[in-house]
This record gives sequence, C-alpha cells and structure tokens, in this order.
Amino acid sequence: MSIPTTERPACNICGFRLRASREAIAERETRSCIGCGSTLRFRALMAALQSEMDQAREIRVLERIPRRGQIKGIGMTDAHIYTNALRRKFDYINTYFHKRPMLDIRHPAAHYLGKYDFVVSSDVLEHVDGPCERTLGNLRALLKPGGLLVLTVPYGFHEVTIEHFPELNDYRIEGKGADRVLVNITSDGREQRFSDLSFHGGDGSTLELRIYSYPHLVRLLGEAGFVDVKLHDSQYPQWGIIHDSLLGLPITARAA
Repeated sequence: MSIPTTERPACNICGFRLRASREAIAERETRSCIGCGSTLRFRALMAALQSEMDQAREIRVLERIPRRGQIKGIGMTDAHIYTNALRRKFDYINTYFHKRPMLDIRHPAAHYLGKYDFVVSSDVLEHVDGPCERTLGNLRALLKPGGLLVLTVPYGFHEVTIEHFPELNDYRIEGKGADRVLVNITSDGREQRFSDLSFHGGDGSTLELRIYSYPHLVRLLGEAGFVDVKLHDSQYPQWGIIHDSLLGLPITARAA
C-alpha cells in the first residue's frame, strides 16, 4: 500500500520526496527517491555519518547543511547518489580500486595515511581479499585520531565471519555469467575450483569473498584500534529510514 501524499517522507540526502510504497522504501537496495535515486542503505549511511559528526543533533538534508570545508573525508567507490553532496559540503574525495583516484585498501599509499576526519565504506569490505585484520587496520590508518569510520557490510549474527574461500591465495576468475569459476592456487601449490559464485553490482572487484559476523566484526574493529563501535538501528520514518531487519545496518567507529 502506498504512503498517503500528506505523509510521504523526504530524502535526507537531496530533500526530494520519496515516491514509493512503504515496502519499497524499507527495501535496502530499492531506489525510492525521485530526486537522487537514493536507497534505504544510502539514506541510513548518510544519517549515521551526520548523527556522529554532529553528535546526535537532528538529522537534516545533507544538501542543505552549511559547508564545512575544514573536514576531510574519503570514500571507497562511493555511490554518486551521495558523493556529489559530500564534495559540496566537505573536503571529500572518492576513490576507486580500478581507476583514478586509486586506493587499494590492502596497501594504501602513504599520502592517504592519517589525513582524514571520516572514511565511508559501503558494502566494500566483503570484496577485499586478504585478512580482515589487515583491511580494518588500514582503514584505521587513514584516519586522524578521533576520526570516524562509517561503513555498511553484509553481516549475520553467527559467531565467526564466514570465508567462502579460506585458502585464497593466487586466484583468477574463468568463464562468463553464471558459469564463472574461481580457480585458486593455495600457498602450498594445490589447485581449487569454486562455482556458484556470488557477485554484487558495481565496477571493480565485486566477488563476495565473505559474510561477516557482526560480533566478530566488532571484536576486529577493537583490535584494529577503533572504539565506540555503534550499530545504527534508529528509525527516521520522516526521512524514509525504516528498518525491518537488523542485517546490513550502518556501523560507525572512532579511531582511538
């Protein structure tokens, strides 16, 4: 059932009204804003960023807040839906794994380290190969002390992160479409072949390598030098932020 016109929420990124049913607005990946095309994930991500930066002040439309050019931010293949607003409001740069400006979070270049007041990473970490501990440690290294990490990542509430390819080492993808196969040569020289691969939308490296465990992720963030880890489950129906599930919500953490 559609939301009555008088009750239609607005997008907290661009300010346009949402033209979709309540069910569509609450769907994490459905584009429901007639202005910027935002999804629930993007609106919730920007609400988490704003609430932590402004210390729980009232959420406002991102495009309408005063410019704060002294605040430096960096994104990792962030969606254009909110990158334009971030550029206008902060000293922000979006980076990519496969084109310039490039950031390989496995081995970040020295000029990125210790420079940023916030880092945005939305549904990226499940695609980064290598140890989770290394990736989270490198995210911490990008931030100034007290800097803010804002992230989303697919997770469950199982005990330990599920690695789809636990011996991943020297690998390649063969084939096309649904017939693609991952071929891996382990560190001791064994060949492994995996089918039924899960790819997410987007450019660059989009193969799903893992499903995080939320409790495990919280522990890993602490070990990487983050404090004040928060799961942002607040409802903002006036901004079309309606969570019907606890899975995939934004997480924030501060660099110690």
